Amino acid sequence: MTDEFHGFAIVRRGYDRGQVDDYLRLLAAGQDPSAPPAFDVARRGYDRAQVDARIGELRSR
Repeated sequence: MTDEFHGFAIVRRGYDRGQVDDYLRLLAAGQDPSAPPAFDVARRGYDRAQVDARIGELRSR
């Protein structure tokens, strides 16, 4: 798991931070996977609503 922290709140049960970080790296590199993202829920993960909103913004560009 990485500690990149994209400005998302870290909550008791949220999206797996490593999976989110990896997905955001793909988007930043210009790779947009055709399937919608699916993240595991983990302890001390990123806030799900914040991640969903940010990914929605990035994919709509």
